[in-house]
Amino acid sequence: MYNGLLKSFLITLAAFAAVFLLFAPSWSADWEVSPCVEIIEEYNDNIRFSSKGHELDDFVTYVRPRVEAKYSTDRLRMSLNSGLGVEKYVDYDELDTIDHDHKLALSYGLSRTLGLKAGGYFRQDTTLETELIEEGLLVDREDRRKFGGSFSFNYAFSTFLSCSADWTRRYTEHSVDLNDRASDTLELAPSYVLSPRTSLFLNLIHTNTEYDDEEDTSIANYNIIPSFRHDFGEDFYVSGGVGYRYTEYETKNTDEHTDGFVFNLLFHRNWERVSMELLASRNQYPTADRRSVERNMLTLRGAYRLSDRFRSSLVATFRRNRVDKGTGNSDYYTVSPSLDYDLTPTITLRGSVDYTEYDKEIDDADRERFRARLFLNFTWPRLWSCH
Repeated sequence: MYNGLLKSFLITLAAFAAVFLLFAPSWSADWEVSPCVEIIEEYNDNIRFSSKGHELDDFVTYVRPRVEAKYSTDRLRMSLNSGLGVEKYVDYDELDTIDHDHKLALSYGLSRTLGLKAGGYFRQDTTLETELIEEGLLVDREDRRKFGGSFSFNYAFSTFLSCSADWTRRYTEHSVDLNDRASDTLELAPSYVLSPRTSLFLNLIHTNTEYDDEEDTSIANYNIIPSFRHDFGEDFYVSGGVGYRYTEYETKNTDEHTDGFVFNLLFHRNWERVSMELLASRNQYPTADRRSVERNMLTLRGAYRLSDRFRSSLVATFRRNRVDKGTGNSDYYTVSPSLDYDLTPTITLRGSVDYTEYDKEIDDADRERFRARLFLNFTWPRLWSCH
């Protein structure tokens, strides 16, 4: 559906980047290129994340080359992050895939008080794993393309008061059963510095998602969320907010609405050897299968530095998704401990295991999975650069 839009979007983004570069004085430019490669060997006891009794296990190899390029002047910042993901199965080679992930970000300071930002992205991958990671939702495996762009500005009225505005457009294409969709997000966020350690915000957000289906389904969501951030010190801060959402669900034959409260809370603390982060949130999400879902998420991240080269970490996540109208509520749990060892300053060896469980209200056959992974990361920071 969006092939013509994708071509137009890429041309527009390239032209926009060229205009930014024309305004950048090259004699004061600083640029760098940093490539990296990640190789993963994995044992997966449920590669399709099927219900109990229908599991298929396999060994999977991932190769993920990536390059990050940065260019900056006194006023301009530009970054490009581009990578591929090759996924190879030993027994079930029909699942072999090659993913693409490309991002471009630009920022330009027009003056001391006004700054502009723009960006774009293109991603080609498969659903199932991506929806689980991104949203904690289970959908069938099929090819997917996502692309979009954003534009924003920030204006400082004074050293204490500022305001930012952001517009983002996203497109998602699916190859088989799921409907294509397009969404627009508008966000206005005035902020006030109450003290050197405390800032206050007011987030006004509107998102409208339209699906390419026979029912002309659309989901519109409105949020107002007052929030704050307080820094207790360089290594300890807390941020959060509580607000209200109003959601409209429309098709040719229905016009429904729901509402409720939303929130987010982030607790971050670093010690000499230990770091910890706790994130809790509730928000609304328009799913790939045309439903409006209230997402409740709780994530705990912790890390412990055993030595200068040796580190351990743990990530535990719980997501509860509640459908605004109808059935299909689900819970998603995952726990993943890992160990990292720096073989050299540019080569890191990592081992991890993770356990995942997915429970769905209308599906008696719950799902669970165990994976063991071995990572080898090669990084070359500023391999090519110029000051």
